[in-house]
Parts: sequence; C-alpha cells; structure tokens
Amino acid sequence: MASFDRMIETRWAYAVLAGLVFLLALPGLFSLPTLDRDEGRFAEASSEMLESGDFVVIRYHNDLRNKKPVAIHWFQSAAVGATSGAAERNIADYRIPSMLGAMLAAIGTLWGGAALFNRRAAFIGALILGTTLLLTTEANIAKTDAAQCGILVMGMAALAHMRNGNTSKWLGVLFWVCLSFGVLLKGPIAPLVCFATIGALMLWERKYAWAKPLLYWVGISLFCIITIPWYVAVQIATQGEFLSEAVRVDLAPKLVEAAEGHSGPPGMHTAALPLLFWPGTLLLIPGIWLAITKVFPRKKAGDASADGRTAASQAWEDREAAAWRFLVCWFLPSWIVFELAPTKLVHYTLPMYPALALMAGAAADHWFSTNSWKQGRWLSVALFGAVTLLLAALPTPWVLDAIRADAASDFGPLADRVAATWEAAWNSTGLWLWPTLLILAAAGGTIYALVKKNPLGLIAGLIACSAVGGIGYRAVVLPNQSWMLATNASLSALKEICALPEGSQQWRASGCTGRAPKIVRAVSFAEPSLVFELGNKITLETETSTDIPSIADDNRPAWLINVGDDAGKKALDTLVKNAAAADRCIRFARRYAFNYSNGDPSVLVAAVIEPSGCPSGETAPDLRPGSDEADEDTELDR
Repeated sequence: MASFDRMIETRWAYAVLAGLVFLLALPGLFSLPTLDRDEGRFAEASSEMLESGDFVVIRYHNDLRNKKPVAIHWFQSAAVGATSGAAERNIADYRIPSMLGAMLAAIGTLWGGAALFNRRAAFIGALILGTTLLLTTEANIAKTDAAQCGILVMGMAALAHMRNGNTSKWLGVLFWVCLSFGVLLKGPIAPLVCFATIGALMLWERKYAWAKPLLYWVGISLFCIITIPWYVAVQIATQGEFLSEAVRVDLAPKLVEAAEGHSGPPGMHTAALPLLFWPGTLLLIPGIWLAITKVFPRKKAGDASADGRTAASQAWEDREAAAWRFLVCWFLPSWIVFELAPTKLVHYTLPMYPALALMAGAAADHWFSTNSWKQGRWLSVALFGAVTLLLAALPTPWVLDAIRADAASDFGPLADRVAATWEAAWNSTGLWLWPTLLILAAAGGTIYALVKKNPLGLIAGLIACSAVGGIGYRAVVLPNQSWMLATNASLSALKEICALPEGSQQWRASGCTGRAPKIVRAVSFAEPSLVFELGNKITLETETSTDIPSIADDNRPAWLINVGDDAGKKALDTLVKNAAAADRCIRFARRYAFNYSNGDPSVLVAAVIEPSGCPSGETAPDLRPGSDEADEDTELDR
C-alpha cells in the first residue's frame, strides 16, 4: 500500500481518477445507439439550436420545448461544434458533456473527500463513485444527469472545505457558480440538494460561522449574472410560455402524481441502490454502518483536558463525527424527498451517490488501517454476490431467449417467427456466455481479495467488475439487442430500399446511389431517436397524410409506417391505393421490433414510391403480415 498511498497524495491522483472514468465509459459512448426518449430529444434540440444559431429558445422538431433549462444544450452545442458538426448526427459528440460531468464528479469527490477524511479514504470513495453502474451509464447518455452530478459535486466539495475551517471567500464563489449552472441544467434539483444539506447541518449542529463565505457578494452576484439573464430572455422570446409550461407541464405533475408513467412506491430508490451502486455494493453496508456509529462523537470518561493524548484523540473524533454528519446531511434529506415523490426514475438520486461513495471509501480505509471489519461483512458479500448473479444471468442465452419470447408474444400468430428472427440476430454475434463468464470471474476475484484481506486486490477487483460488467452491457450486450431498437430497425428498412432522405448522414453512409427521397414521412412512429437521426429530413404525419406529392416536388417520396396499430394499417392501405391510382411503383421493406419506450410491438414498414410503374408491369401480391423477411423488398404495380 505504500506506493499506492504515495501516488494518491500527488496531483496525479486526479488524473488517474479522470482517466479511469473515461476508460470505463468510453466504449459505450460510441457503441450505444441513440436512446429513447430523453436522449433523442435533448440531442435533437441541441442540434437545432446549433443549426439555427438561436441559443435562447429550445426547440424540438421546430416546436417549442419548454421543459428543461438550457445549459445542457449549450454544452452539447459546444461539444458538437468543436468536433463533428450538427449535420453529422454523431450521438457520441452529444455525450461528451455527460462524460466530462462524470469525470468531474470523481475529481470533485476526491477534492471534497480530502477535506472530510484522509486522502486514502477520499480517493477510494472517488474511485467507487467512478466505477458505479449508474454514473458510468449516465456518462454515456446525452442528457443532464451526469453533467449536473459533476457540477453539483464541485459545489458540495466547496462546502466540505468550508466545514473543515477554510474561510476563503473564493470557496463561496465556486459554490455559487456551480449552483448557477446546476439551476441552468436541471432547475430546482441542485438548490434542493445544496440547501437541504446546509439547512440540515445548521439545524443539527447549531453552528453557522462556517458558512460565512457563502455571503460573499461576488459569489451571489455571479449566480444572478449567470442564471437570471437566460430566464428573462427565454420568457420574452416565448411570450411567457417557458416558465409556465416548465412548472405546469413538467415539474408540478411530478410532485403530485406519477408523471409520464414513471411511478414507484416509497423505497424504490433504496431497493435499486445495490444494483445501481454495483460494484461498490461490496462496501456500501460498511459505509452506512460507520455513518450510523460515527455521527455522534464517543465521549471519553474522565477529564480530557488532563491528558494531552486523550484531548487530541477527542478532537479527532469530533472532527470525524462532523465529517460524517456532513455526508448524512448530504444524503438523507434529499433522498427522503425523492423517495416520497410519486414520480420516480432511477437516476434522480445520482446527486447523493458521492456521499454514499465517500462513506464506503471511509469504511474501506478503516478496514485497511485497522484490519477490522466485523459489522456486516458477510452481508455485504451476500448482497454483492446477489447483484453480480443478476447481472451475470441477464445476458445468458436462456434468459435473453425468455425475454425475447415474451416480447414476441405481442405479435400474435407471428410470435414464433419473430422470436426466431430475433434469436438468429443475437446468435450471429457469437457472444455466447462470454459476458457472463467475465462478470463472474471479476466478481469472484474481488471477493477472493476481500477474504484474503488484500487491499490493492480489492481495489483492482472493483475496477475489473465495472469494466467487464458495465462495458460488457453498454458496448456489447445492449447494442446487439436489435429486436428492441426500433429506430435502428426503421433505418435498416429504409436503407434496404434506398429510401433514406437526401443530404442526411444516414444516406451518405448507406452506400445507395441515384435518386433519394427529399424527406421521410413517419406515420404512427415518432421516436425522438429517429427524429435525431434524420433531423429536418423527417416529418411526423397523421394517418391521412399519405397523399403522393408530384414528381417535381419529390420524385421518390418515402414513408415509414408502424402498421402495428390501426392508424398505421389505415395509412398503408391508403398509400397503396394512392400509388395504384397514380400508376406508380411502390416498394416495401418490413421489420419487427419491440419498442422499449412504450412497451408496444412495432411492425415497421418502409415504403418508397418510384416515379413510374414497376418495370415488370406485373401486379405483385399485397404486403401480407406473413411474408418472409427475405422477401421484404417487394415491388407493387398498381
């Protein structure tokens, strides 16, 4: 441990943490397709902001998006502008702010943790946070949560240094700057976490002097300068609609009922914690146990002032108890709020994960220093093992077959054929049991290091678990679940008949030549990921919008129709009739997909109408639900 301790005392410790988070999250950055629905909406709104040059009003598919504040769109626009450009539609570039936010969260946890505990405890806590399944996953998603976590942690770290006796006014400035960007990222969440922590500490301890740097006028002024102008500008630009809709449509419903179907009972976040905190789950229970036992300093018998050693020991215990109270106040009040709120998504509690990680890091340091871990040791191993077995079981062929079969059952009489098609696509990857075996091997090595009391082996094991588990899912398992990636299925169908819109990145990458449709008209399918992939080259139509434009307007008009619902079936029938009336050839391609966004089966039909009749002059059969996948490219001369 000597060389490890020397390394973490240097500034290189920050670079090591940032590099670790970067490497753990990097594969998913490029491998995961655009996710529905929030990521697609955020990325598309940022793209439209960059294309229009309007960095005040947020729009999605040319409509006002008055829900979330603007900062994530600024960050994403800057990242995309510095890398590829909006026209490229490269989702990895939009994820850069999330990646940087996750790296900043680990760095801030080390910096803040060093003010609460010793350097080793702070580093291990930061490392645990950087390996958690939730943070490394959010680092791969182009939305607000990872970026907010990084900025909020820096603000909380400034508070931790104030609590440790640092009276620098610039800590107050840093706090207010971080809070201002937190407000511009996700509205009231950052103030909730920060002021709940401050308020709980003051009520608990009845001490206020440590917070004096927060009153420095420069910090408060910067908060106002950074935050208020955009809210005023967007209110003016939207004629007062932004705040009204953001509160009335987005925020208020989440406080009074389960908005958008995201419901959950009280305790859901706590139940999900062992999974989302994995592999740090192994140290979670010891961390919470120490928090419970350390928040109040242990009183010494006798007069402490008579014994210099006892007085020093008591002072240290008082300081340690103050550190634990800070973490408890960071974690508990906000956690209770999210548990009681009727709307629940698992990432809502991410801003509290750094506090839990520091608890776990302090517990690990206590174990390394004293060689004592009596409370909850085997319970921790059992909980870690249970989560590991769950993660290892999910990508096995048998479990995936069962999941696919259940999803395919929604396709009725086609269930067996659809399930067989999906199974063949997965089997073609050749992954077999490798993700499962690697997860089990990494977790087994970690438990072995714990049993053998090998500190460095335990740390290496946590990193290995995060690498083979998180990367395995994000870079290998999930991107190859083609059966549940409805947008990928849509693009594949459009590509098959060369119906991707002209000028789009998808068309340029398709290898198709000749005429391309000007736009794609989507009917009964409006997933934001597809809107992002095609940008302004897609329109979201109703079932009656199947009139064929003139050849001068679009000589190869294209449609994407979800015939899995009645509106889509009606639209396809009308389109076929219109093509027959115009004596023009219509070509089809079909894909089956389970839309994980809404839990519905999707039968996605891509259709393109040629400028003249089919060369054969023959009348092809209707596009029947039972036709083979190999015969999807069909010409109909009507």
